[in-house]
Amino acid sequence: MRMAKVLRNDAEAEVILADPVNLRPLSTATAWKVLRAFVDGNYISRAAAQTGLSKQLVSLHVERMVKAGLLKEVGETVHRGGYARIYKTTSSGIAVVYSRKCWRPSRRARWMPEQLAKFLNPIIHDGVLDGLVVVGSPHPHGPFRATATDGHYGFQLGLFLGKYIDSQKDFAVRLDVDVKSEKLYTENLLLIGGPGTNLLTAAVNKEMPINFLENNYWGGLVSPKAVYTSEFTGLVAKTVNPFNESKRVIVLAGLRAAGTKAAVIALTNHWQNLLSGYAGQERWAAVVEGLDLNGDGKIDSVNVLETSP
Repeated sequence: MRMAKVLRNDAEAEVILADPVNLRPLSTATAWKVLRAFVDGNYISRAAAQTGLSKQLVSLHVERMVKAGLLKEVGETVHRGGYARIYKTTSSGIAVVYSRKCWRPSRRARWMPEQLAKFLNPIIHDGVLDGLVVVGSPHPHGPFRATATDGHYGFQLGLFLGKYIDSQKDFAVRLDVDVKSEKLYTENLLLIGGPGTNLLTAAVNKEMPINFLENNYWGGLVSPKAVYTSEFTGLVAKTVNPFNESKRVIVLAGLRAAGTKAAVIALTNHWQNLLSGYAGQERWAAVVEGLDLNGDGKIDSVNVLETSP
């Protein structure tokens, strides 16, 4: 008898991978009724009382199911001055496979919810990270000689995304200066940090429906409706890679490090609310505000202020 795991969305169950001979004892509705009576462990006389069937009929079905590997004896209990054998199903269910050709390499990663998968595609698809996570260099660099202090937020992002990823093509995290020097900006990119500290975010800033002020990256986020200037303001955006239109870029950035943290928390902890209005647009953005709900001086939640389009 072979066992297998059946996956349904984010849940799994262990089942018997059945041959036709295993199914013979289950060819009637009565047989199924008997089998279900032993899911949590049971003895014959009690199963008979529960199903309204005779002890003799239940006993006959149990004998057949034990031979087929559907039930197993797991113990005994005292019953009316004697001992009754306890039987239990050997699995949670039965699966029938018609052809060996249907088998695919197994995935260890968790099933990704549809709305989240839609947003992260094609950077993450089918359990594969097909792109780069890019953080700003911690050393002075770029036209502002800025030093990034938000790169460690990538670890929070990695813990979240790792649940859905089986493999990646190469070393997944790069510094912005390395991506630029190695000309890797034509890949799918997931950028952490604002345009003042991440050169790649600066390169795609004009491509986003909500973007940073070009004349002062730390001055505000500009949307069709408002200008946001709070240091706790963050941006979650998706756009077409201007260096390769077949690739996509996702940006998690803020006016300051606190805003970038708010953007990361929005995607990792509150994606259901963040992406509730996302419908698969190639260019999309949301402005989020970091909140300190428990009063410890640190951002622990977010509020979505605006989405576009």
